[in-house]
Amino acid sequence: MSQTWIGIPSSENFQQGSRVSFVLAQRHQIKRWLIDLQDLRLFNPTDLQWFIQNWLPKAEQTLSHTSRIAIILNDLNQFSKQGSDLIVRASMSINPLVMSRYCLSKKEARQWLLQSS
Repeated sequence: MSQTWIGIPSSENFQQGSRVSFVLAQRHQIKRWLIDLQDLRLFNPTDLQWFIQNWLPKAEQTLSHTSRIAIILNDLNQFSKQGSDLIVRASMSINPLVMSRYCLSKKEARQWLLQSS
């Protein structure tokens, strides 16, 4: 599954997008997830807190425990990486089997996602 965040999403858009992505991931039993943050300017700290406290625990109970998540950034110092780091650390504490990786292009992300576990 591929998900792209652009600009500074409103809390309503962020939460609705997160809920829709969860439903799709659950319905299609997603094990590979590409999250494109190249055009994201930053995460709202309140939205990150909501995501970590509400979305992640629900997702971890329902989704595959051997998932791979590739996060695309413009550069590894991108400001949005701070929010991603919080989410990745929280996800790993809930399920250490989930693998994640930062990438600098869609090609690199797709190659990594398609590697065998």
